[in-house]
Amino acid sequence: MIRILSLDGGGSRAGVHAMTLGEIYGADTPGRDIIRKFDYLAGNSGGSLVLTALCCNYTPGEIAALYHDPAVLRRLYCPRWVASIPLLRDVLPRYSSRGKFAALKRMFDRKAQPGERAPSAIAIQDWPKVLGCDANLIVTAFDYDRERAVFFRSNRASRAKSSAPAIEATLVEAVHASTNAPIIYFDRPAEFSGHRFWDGALAGYNNPVLAAVLEALANQPQEASNMVVLSIGTGTSAQPLITEGAAPPLGKVLDSTCQLSAVEKVATVIVDDPPDAATFHAHVALRQPMPSANQPCVQGNLVRLCPLVRPLWNASTGAWSLPAGLSDSEFQSLVEMPSDAMTRDDVELNRKMCDLWLADKIPNQPIQMGAHLRCDIGHEWFAAAMAHWRLIS
Repeated sequence: MIRILSLDGGGSRAGVHAMTLGEIYGADTPGRDIIRKFDYLAGNSGGSLVLTALCCNYTPGEIAALYHDPAVLRRLYCPRWVASIPLLRDVLPRYSSRGKFAALKRMFDRKAQPGERAPSAIAIQDWPKVLGCDANLIVTAFDYDRERAVFFRSNRASRAKSSAPAIEATLVEAVHASTNAPIIYFDRPAEFSGHRFWDGALAGYNNPVLAAVLEALANQPQEASNMVVLSIGTGTSAQPLITEGAAPPLGKVLDSTCQLSAVEKVATVIVDDPPDAATFHAHVALRQPMPSANQPCVQGNLVRLCPLVRPLWNASTGAWSLPAGLSDSEFQSLVEMPSDAMTRDDVELNRKMCDLWLADKIPNQPIQMGAHLRCDIGHEWFAAAMAHWRLIS
């Protein structure tokens, strides 16, 4: 059996990865023990950071604690002076790219294992030997100058790579590239080995599951029927439109078509879709079952785990309602929360979101969503998705 793990980007919400892995494998399980359960592991942005923390042997509980501490998040983002000025923080870069790279190195090197080099000095292709397994690590990014996706791989002989020479990088440098969100976030591209990079979301890989599945299919096509995939997201939202009979905050007010609104929509769509579509494309690529009249909701060898903040539809009453445990204001705050939220209130609300999702109070994100936001492919609740993963893996 070929096991694949994919971790989405998500900024300050990436602690959801750690809480999810802790729920499945145990919060105190050494990260490398989790890494060794998989053959292919892909991460983008915050997901690449969590993936590397696992390689450094952080436990899920330790990673979650980092994301639950606003002071740690501020050190990782490394705010510039404009971050504290409301009128400027929305038009000028808020964070220091170089400061973030230094913070990443400190965080990972703090977990240096006896007899090993500092993690920030280990080339990505050397990590399988360090880990003592054949794990294929993939980190996604966007080449700023070539304007194309770039994949940092531990397997230099991968059949999925092009004939172009691989870019020399440590795993930590790859994470630096993958976490470098542009425009109003970091002040310059990540730079190393003569190249410059932005966050992999710019290349359409905020959810890197399709990259991971295609990597596995390219290298082991004969094992396609034996591949199982765990795709973990950091939380997203979905709302019916107010034109569909749902009042705010449950219903979404139609966006303005002014230039400013259009620019904002373009800047944020990279974390909504194609990431939503990526799991469906991977599901189809693995030739998994499709819905039919006799089987309106199907499951296969790809399991998607991600909190989905959405209202619940009651077919009997024809009305929408809040998920249990959330107030109107909390629901609205989660829908509008930016990827760099790091106040104490925001951190606690993100944690509450994840706790409610793990307790089957907030729905799980489907692989394919249908009418009234129902699940056509996948699992509507966390417990069912986790049980299915344990069954197939």
